Parts: sequence; C-alpha cells; structure tokens
Amino acid sequence: MKNEGVASRGFAYMEMEKNWGLVRTLLGGTSAMRLAGETFLPKYGAELQEDYLIRLKRAVLTNYYGSTVKHLVGKAFAKPLVLQEDVPVQIQEWAEDIDLQGTHLNDFAANLFAEALGIGFAGIMVDYPKQLPGVSLAEERASGARPYFGLVPAENILGVTTGKRASNIVMARLCEEVVVPDGEYGEKLSKRIRVLIPGGYRLYEMMDKDEYILVEEGSMSPMTRVPLVPVYGKKVRAWVGIPPLLDLAYKNVQNYQMDSDVDNAIRVACFPMLAVSGWDVESDPKIKVGPNVVLATSDPAGRFYYVEHSGAAINAGRQRMEDLKAEMAMMGLQMMMPRASGDATATETQVKYAEATSDLQRMAFSLKDSLENALQIMAEWVGLPDGGSIELKGQFALPRDAASEVQALIALRAGGEITSKTLLSELKRRDFLPDDFDVEREQELLAMEGPGYEVGQ
Repeated sequence: MKNEGVASRGFAYMEMEKNWGLVRTLLGGTSAMRLAGETFLPKYGAELQEDYLIRLKRAVLTNYYGSTVKHLVGKAFAKPLVLQEDVPVQIQEWAEDIDLQGTHLNDFAANLFAEALGIGFAGIMVDYPKQLPGVSLAEERASGARPYFGLVPAENILGVTTGKRASNIVMARLCEEVVVPDGEYGEKLSKRIRVLIPGGYRLYEMMDKDEYILVEEGSMSPMTRVPLVPVYGKKVRAWVGIPPLLDLAYKNVQNYQMDSDVDNAIRVACFPMLAVSGWDVESDPKIKVGPNVVLATSDPAGRFYYVEHSGAAINAGRQRMEDLKAEMAMMGLQMMMPRASGDATATETQVKYAEATSDLQRMAFSLKDSLENALQIMAEWVGLPDGGSIELKGQFALPRDAASEVQALIALRAGGEITSKTLLSELKRRDFLPDDFDVEREQELLAMEGPGYEVGQ
C-alpha cells in the first residue's frame, strides 16, 4: 500500500526548519562550517574558486554558540534532578536506565535540555517494546518488558495533528533511519515514517525515491493516546519552538566570517608586493627577484619598490572581533539575568512561568512539565495511576548583586574605560563564562595574529 503524502512536512516543521541549518552547523563545529562552504563563508566578489577553497580550509570556528549552550546546560543541571516521593518505585528503578540504552534520567534530561536550548524544539517518545505474537501482556511484563523514553530531534517530527486542545494528539508522523541487514554480511540504511494514532501505529518504508510502502501496523494497547511530548526552547505556539540563543548564533557566524577576513588580510600583509615603474613588458626581459640578483629597467626614471599593507584595517578588524566576543558573552548571560516576575495570571502554569527568575528558569519549568507528562505516559503503559513529579535544582539565575556587577562591567566596556580582556577575565572569574574559556591564551593568539596588536588592547 503506497502513501505519497506520508512524508510531507507540516506547517510547524517548515516554520522551524529555517533556523536548523544555522544552529546545527554551528553545533557541528569547524568541520560542519567548512562543509557548508559559501552558506556561511561567502566568496569575495572577484575571488577565484581556488583562492576561496584555500581560505575556506584555513577558516576556524570559535564556537561561542556551542560553548554557551553547554555552559547553560551545566548551570541548569549543576545538581541532579530529584524524583519526588510521589514517583512510583517501579519508575524510580526505570529512571536508572530510562531509554534502555544505559542512560540515567538526569543525563537524558540534560541532553533533552541541550537539544531544546540549541535547536529550539525536541520531543519525548514514550515507547514500549513490540509485543510478540502469542505472548500475553502479563508474560511480557514478567520477562522485563517495560516502557522507555526516546529523544526525538526536531527534524524527525514531520507533523502533528491535534484536536481542540494541543495536548490531544490525533496523529503524529515521525521519520527515522535504521540500519538493517543487506545480504549475508552487508548493511544498509532504511528510511521509515512512523505514523502514531491513539492506540496504534503504522510503519512505512521508503522503497524508491519519495515512495513509501506500508510494511507494518499494529496496536499500542493499553495506551489510548499518542505517547509523544513536546519540549520547547522558546515557545512560539503549540508544537513550534525556536532557539532562545538565535541572535547569538548569527553573531557567531559574523565572528567566523570576520575572523576569516582578518586572517586573510594578515596573510596578504605578510607578503609585500613588488611594484615597478618604467618597465616595458615587451622589450625588457622577465624580472627575477631574489638574492644576488640585480634589478634593471631600460627607463632611466624607472624604479622598483615594495607595496606593503599598513595593518590599520587589521587592527580595526581585531578590535571589532573583541567587541563581538563581549557582545556574545552578554547574550549568553542574558538567559540568567534576573527579571521581573510579572503579573499573576489565571492558570497555575502561567503563574509559575511568570514567577521564573530568568529565561533559563522558564525553560527549566517547561522541561519539568514535559518530563512529568512523559512519566505519566510511562505510568499509563503499565496501569499505574500517577507517574509522579520531579524537581530541578540547578542554578538558573544570577544573584541580583551579581547581575548588577555584570551590568556595570558591560557599561564600563561600552564607555571604553576597561579593555575587552578585563571584561572577559572578570566574567570568567565570577563563573559567568565556560570553564574552558581561556582569556590569556586568546589574547596571546590575537597578539601573534595581528601586526601591531598589543595584548590587553
């Protein structure tokens, strides 16, 4: 049975995917940025392809975006999450290996948080091992079969159809790739679409290009709803989320491009160009340049001289990059800046979100809700009345006095009263920057890369 529309992308998917190329590539590091080529490192107007490829191979990404995501996840999970007393003993035991891959619930939650923070959206699929023919549910339970979590990347959620309430999923379509045997020894990648409906599923496999054939269908009894839970970075609406640090991603690309520009300028500056006036190309022999060589021209007024780069543009570029570093550091800190609680609203969830001390804590509240919903689905799989609740005990906001210090440092830098090195050093000293951020080393590299650049400028 063919189904040509099963792999189509929903409106929510298309709205979110415009950001995925940018943030996924940044999270992939230098190799991913180089592979993207002109997408994030455009060619100069008259640049030859050969010269561009050389410049591309020399380009290195300083991954402020990935480092900031990692740092914020570390803050949010500075202390392990806590399963409350209302979590059934069974589920507490399953939390030790929540995905049947050896992952503890705390690590799963941290990975999920990183996905939501970096990409903007993800899903939790609460699945159950496929029931074998002729085996009763009681026999399966006795054998150790039990529900488990699966992290679904945003790119794999093709579309979700809901009822009047966003939580009431009528149908969800997930794409997946699995490695299957190919002959006696070989393997191949199989592309599939899993269609989830309340109480059941259908599995389609791609046979030819964009042609999917129904290969399997079955029941998910006793589950009566679609066991999929959304997780948001910055929620736009139901089933749509964007990366909270999207502006930082754009700044990071700008820094990557500028770094390539400055590096290329330094390369040019290191090789002065020989210039000559009064040289008749047709009558004079070719000029040889090197030791023990005399340069001559038939024109008595002719002369030879070198044209060198002044270095002024290089220093200006390096200074702009330093300013960019400070701007990007501030963007990461904004997620932890204390904010006004806002007015109390009608629903419990809205009140809780309004009371969040920072944007990072708002995300943590959202993650907590998603995890608790997933625990509830896990309980429903095995007939338990309640999945229980959890508590996240990380560091979600800067103390108000610390936030004031940061604002003061930023103001001093903006007024030119302190250097960017001092700003970054103070931010790291206060544990506002990642542990692996080496201010001194970066300053040394800058001093070596740019002529006339002095450490601490």
